[in-house]
Amino acid sequence: MSDVALFIHSTGTGPFMWAPFQATVPEGIRVVAPVNRGYAPHDLLPRGADFSVKDEVQHLLSQLPDDASGLHLVAHSYGGFAALSLAKASALPIRSLWIYEPVMFGALRPDLSKCSPDVVAEVEALYGAGNAMLDPDMAGTDVWIERFIDYWNRPGTWQAMPDKAKQLTRAVSWKMFKEVWMISHEPEAFAHYAFNVPFTLVRGEKTTAAAGAIVDHLAQVNPAATVETLTGTGHMGIITHPEKVAASLAQHWVRAM
Repeated sequence: MSDVALFIHSTGTGPFMWAPFQATVPEGIRVVAPVNRGYAPHDLLPRGADFSVKDEVQHLLSQLPDDASGLHLVAHSYGGFAALSLAKASALPIRSLWIYEPVMFGALRPDLSKCSPDVVAEVEALYGAGNAMLDPDMAGTDVWIERFIDYWNRPGTWQAMPDKAKQLTRAVSWKMFKEVWMISHEPEAFAHYAFNVPFTLVRGEKTTAAAGAIVDHLAQVNPAATVETLTGTGHMGIITHPEKVAASLAQHWVRAM
């Protein structure tokens, strides 16, 4: 039997994002980096299909080896929400958590009265009248994808992507929409996600106001957690600044072991 480091990828990406970091995992811990549901060519979610974070959790658990004795969870963005949900549902002991900006708007929105004006304005813009992000009729269109991609990166990112990358994104766009729906409606209150294990919460210095606020709220209910801000990085620091992410993970493993 052995512990497993389960790497969970984010919306519109894949296990490839974790390739630079698997070498940081200590000897004796098995690495598992599965494809989330709806991303493999043989597993694309058809338009209109329903999906919940419980379905994602069950899928992720099914990817674990039968002899797994405990879990270290490493995750980003939507994958962070899935990881926190899995940690609450798993029968296996959770050994540690390393989460880069878990996206949980469904927990943040009821707490907006406690947030700064810039967070309130950002969330209201995302979920205000006429917003396409939760409109199933707009889901999967280039307008929807562009708004999603550009929000988490920078304006013009979608237009600058190669045609092949755009085609791959269009193929998984319904699952992407369902993930946005899940993070908007399914999270419990932040207090539900309190853990008594080594926990590293990571955010980018240049991330969105709302993503930073979610990290702050989780830190409040996990006072023993280590909170790291990676200088010069945004929400996609996993991809844009791998050397800083690798250093954070290396430090996390020291604490976790």
